Amino acid sequence: MSVKKFLSPLLALVLLLILVIWLASGDFLASKTQAPEKVQQSKAQTLMRVETQWVKAKAFNPIETLQGQLQPWQQVELLAETSGRVTQLLAKEGQQINKGTSLVQLAEDNRPAQVARFKAELASRAAELKAAERLQSTNLVSENELLRLKSNLLKTEADFKGAELDLANTRPKAPFNGLLEKRHVELGEFVQAGKPLFTLLNISQLKAVAQIPQQKVANIKEDQPVTLKLLDGRELSGRITLISSLANASTRTFQLEALIDNPEQLRLAGASATLLIQRPSIPAHYLSLARLSLDKQGRLGVKHVDNQQSVIFTPVELLSSDVKGAWLGGLPEKIQLITLGGGFVESGDKVSPVLVDSKKADAENTEQVQEAQEKR
Repeated sequence: MSVKKFLSPLLALVLLLILVIWLASGDFLASKTQAPEKVQQSKAQTLMRVETQWVKAKAFNPIETLQGQLQPWQQVELLAETSGRVTQLLAKEGQQINKGTSLVQLAEDNRPAQVARFKAELASRAAELKAAERLQSTNLVSENELLRLKSNLLKTEADFKGAELDLANTRPKAPFNGLLEKRHVELGEFVQAGKPLFTLLNISQLKAVAQIPQQKVANIKEDQPVTLKLLDGRELSGRITLISSLANASTRTFQLEALIDNPEQLRLAGASATLLIQRPSIPAHYLSLARLSLDKQGRLGVKHVDNQQSVIFTPVELLSSDVKGAWLGGLPEKIQLITLGGGFVESGDKVSPVLVDSKKADAENTEQVQEAQEKR
């Protein structure tokens, strides 16, 4: 009887322990099945929220800007082609002259007499040859004699033309329309052949010379239009006439030359100027400078969101910039740009994008683009 009394409380205790274990195992299994759902909900709640807007590429007209110098289209140092004393100065410094205008008179000395002598001798030689040709038909003149007379005639003709040229060289003439920039002789001075007499310039057109960096030379072609901007704000137009095929060994740049119209003959030769070269239109994005960032490699780019709500960093090419924004190349035609919160996320991060008013943002961007294009 005492044994039964002892077993009854023990059995009750065992049954209670089994019940507690069974209940505990049920809670544990339930917690295991519910844990992943709670973790997923927690992750969803911790995704970084960023503001975004859709932006599209617009037509951009790139302009290559080069610094250059202006030169006269033609510059000639007129040299004396004969010797003599200066007897007259027929033009003065700064004077506009026409092609063929006599600039100075040198002493003719005996040159007119030489011309007259050779002219008479030429007539005599011609008459001798003509008579010999008549006699040749009757075999009264040998072939050798006839050849000698022809040779004498040609020599006298050459002497006559040389004397005429020497006389003409006593009055040097302008080889083109232009400006007499500098006179190098004085009245009464004796000059030798080869001495500089005048410096002549043609500034009705100008030559603009600039250097193109080697990474940009492929973007520029001959015959492209050029706008020349002067230091005082005035502008002239022209076209590219030459691009060097060989880079400068020191600077690795290629020389460019452009023909610039100067109808008013402004005195600009030797001055500095800016060359603006228009390139064909390309698609590009105009964005606020605040949208730009650097990646870990130090590359300039922008952050945007893809269809999987992942952050993408795309490197860009800076085409042009002003105080409000920059024209950027290298982006897809349409992107979901991160406008707020980009500094807290990195490429590859999952985010929760919140689109701003796209119509309003697009209108503001269009207005900024128009302002930027007007300034350029």
